[in-house]
Amino acid sequence: MYIFLGVAGLLVLIAVFYFLSKGKGELTGGMENDARRFARLLVSEIKLYNESKVQRGLQNKNLAESLRDEIAEARGKYSKRIASAEMQSYFDDALIELLADGDQSKLDSGIKSSLR
Repeated sequence: MYIFLGVAGLLVLIAVFYFLSKGKGELTGGMENDARRFARLLVSEIKLYNESKVQRGLQNKNLAESLRDEIAEARGKYSKRIASAEMQSYFDDALIELLADGDQSKLDSGIKSSLR
């Protein structure tokens, strides 16, 4: 019985060290996918809960101004959870894709300056 527990414990330690060492120093595809998914979720929530502001912003091509507070709040949540500098642009990508229907010109200069 004790030998079984010892072997099982050793296997668990080996698995933990393997998975911890595998992700060191580089971004994994899973982390990038999670970051993109989280950005899309936050932007989708903005779009869902602020339909009238989104429509006005699309018509006036000033989405960033119309939704300044909502975007700032969502960006803060994103930055708090996704600390990697390499993945910060995913939030802007989601704004363009989902909020501005893929047309960056529908965003005003307040957001364009932060895009790459």
